[in-house]
Amino acid sequence: MLSKSKKKILFISPARNRGPDEDFVFKLSFLNLPYLAAVTPSDYEVEIIDEEKQVINFDDRPWLVALTAQTPIAPRAYEVADEFKKRGIPTVMGGVHASTLPDEALAHVDSVIIGEGEFVWQELLADLEKGELKERYTSGTSHSLAGLPWPRRDLLNPRHYIPLTLVETTRGCPHHCDFCGVSKFFGHRYRKRPLAEITAELESLFGGGFRHGFSRFMAKLGLDMPYFIERRLIYFIDSNFAADRKYALEIMEVLERLDVKWWCHATVDIAQDQEFLKRMNASGCLAVNVGFESLSAENLKTMHKSYAARHDYVAAIKAFHDNNIGVMGTFVVGFDDEESSIFRRIFDFSIDNQLDWSLTFIRTPYPGTSLYEQMEKEDRIAVRDWQKYDTLHCVFKPGKMSVVELEDGLKCLWRYTFSLSSIYRRIIKGPRVHPLFYLGMNMQFFQMVRKWHTSYNPFIEPDKR
Repeated sequence: MLSKSKKKILFISPARNRGPDEDFVFKLSFLNLPYLAAVTPSDYEVEIIDEEKQVINFDDRPWLVALTAQTPIAPRAYEVADEFKKRGIPTVMGGVHASTLPDEALAHVDSVIIGEGEFVWQELLADLEKGELKERYTSGTSHSLAGLPWPRRDLLNPRHYIPLTLVETTRGCPHHCDFCGVSKFFGHRYRKRPLAEITAELESLFGGGFRHGFSRFMAKLGLDMPYFIERRLIYFIDSNFAADRKYALEIMEVLERLDVKWWCHATVDIAQDQEFLKRMNASGCLAVNVGFESLSAENLKTMHKSYAARHDYVAAIKAFHDNNIGVMGTFVVGFDDEESSIFRRIFDFSIDNQLDWSLTFIRTPYPGTSLYEQMEKEDRIAVRDWQKYDTLHCVFKPGKMSVVELEDGLKCLWRYTFSLSSIYRRIIKGPRVHPLFYLGMNMQFFQMVRKWHTSYNPFIEPDKR
């Protein structure tokens, strides 16, 4: 029960309206609102509503409503804000989209936080208390992460999400990929949380060890299931967990001692560091999410990711597998020189190299990115409905494919990638890297994509369509 004696702040993560054919099975928790709740003074009541799982009560009378939304969810966030504003309740919005388009957001909310909200949140609350709320609070990207309170994970219902604990150790990324707005939001310099603070957080979450003797016994046999049952699985949400080798190795020492399983994002170059891979395996790494993006060196150069082209993707995947680390590979389609044959090429690559998980998305020019600026200059932005900026729809004028070919080709690629035969060839038929983990993930996507229907299929020869 919320105390009536304290002012209530309602944090809301809005939900995008999805059709039944876009009902993603996996639901991850999040850290942005729990971090804001953590820096909220204790003399306020705080509540987090995840609209994906909860219903918003617009007749509630909080003192303040705070929203966050990525680009495709921004229209729904605006609807939610409008409803509360009608009732005279102050509203504030943050996140990448609002930071990029603050004027647009201010048409619906009273105030916008530009950048990392944790560092201006208490100033905003103090101003609101005085009746002097500003329209903009600019945070910047140079704040030290030392002393950042642990996120209020207790405000999220664990039954709503897969048994995975999100942890953040760094912010920022030095790369300038043309489609990415995250590096602009967090800055182009890696900022690290103090190792002692990460250690304390991890120990508070997992220091008690396995609760049940049977789970402990099964874990010693090398089985993954006990880690899921007892929620000892970590997802490091950093842009590149391995950016600072020494720092990452120190974190892995803690992970090995705590006996957990984990996965992260990293660049392909770490596959050349055999000692690092061995330490990843020894500390419980299930998977590394690698943004391969493109199989074309020229396209990698186009997106300002040419450093990846210097590495042999095939050798890298083998190196990960040899160290019992699965590979979650992601790709991007929609480059100007690509024809419909690209879908078959990515599928064949995924099969031939037995990618444990393979997802492809349409290259999307998000507002604020250099890709958006370029396409804007070229008059190629065809859609400005933010709901379509979900990487499954084409919002620009493609080069050698039509919009239908690009969108339907992507859906077909997902259907083929998560077909039963593909899952068998990639997961079951050796090298069997954590097969139960990846079988579960792939099968849930199979359940979704089998509902998808398309008018165009690039996997079928033209004369047989």
